[in-house]
Amino acid sequence: MNINDLKIFIAVAEYESITKSAAINNTVQSNVSARIKYLEEQLGVTLLTRTTRVIKLTEEGIQFLKAAKEIINILSDYKNSVNKNGVVTGQLKIGALQSVAAFRAPDILQRFVSKYPEMDFILKTGTTDELIKKVISFKLDGAFVAGRVKHSDLIVKPIIMEKMCIVSTPLYGSIDLLKKSNKPIKLIVFSKGCSYRNLLEELLTEMGLINLKIMEMDSLDSIIRSVENGLGITLLPEELIKKNYAYRSLVKIKIPIKYALYPTVFIRMKNSLSNRGLQLFENSIEDQ
Repeated sequence: MNINDLKIFIAVAEYESITKSAAINNTVQSNVSARIKYLEEQLGVTLLTRTTRVIKLTEEGIQFLKAAKEIINILSDYKNSVNKNGVVTGQLKIGALQSVAAFRAPDILQRFVSKYPEMDFILKTGTTDELIKKVISFKLDGAFVAGRVKHSDLIVKPIIMEKMCIVSTPLYGSIDLLKKSNKPIKLIVFSKGCSYRNLLEELLTEMGLINLKIMEMDSLDSIIRSVENGLGITLLPEELIKKNYAYRSLVKIKIPIKYALYPTVFIRMKNSLSNRGLQLFENSIEDQ
């Protein structure tokens, strides 16, 4: 077992792909498969379950991914400690909601990357549920998600309390107009697991609006365009609309305060600060 074996395994685990691991590690797929088999034989456990279409980590694979990353981090920290120029190196993988990636994250990332230019930084987007699962399975070092996250294995740090609003066109320009609508109200939202989607459905249900239709979109821009074209409504941070989409033909509908104030938080696994890059990133967030 050597450091390259660990890097090959980490790439397979994070991308759930033999092909991508081979490309990232500049090798061939047959070698990736051979190295994974070798690791499994050495450890005496099955690390991955494979079908013709999907690769998934076993429970033992999740634990080995954690150990492999810790080894890589320790070696990276040692390299940094002996670097006479004091340059911090390594790789950091952070997740974020698309709204956070578009609005909040750029300033945070710019500050961090400018201070540690030799750090490799990867930003992945997804829904709150997707990102939580990836942090828990060690596929991400940390993530910006929304809502009141509670999980025994996670450290949850508040970032900002967003003021949420329903986003619409003048067709549904107020709560009263929504209530008076005789047609099904279309919700333009991300896939299941999106915390904003859950909040919007809960809000409208409490208002007595049960004739709802879901239209799932895979990007923030497609949601905004669809709402602007009058296809339906969505729920997003008010400040995001003000600063990024003020030029669009959109209406911001105020909602009850118990729904309006919704936290954005940063999550990471407990005892994960052996990752020096993650510690520096978290410090950078706190500084801002």
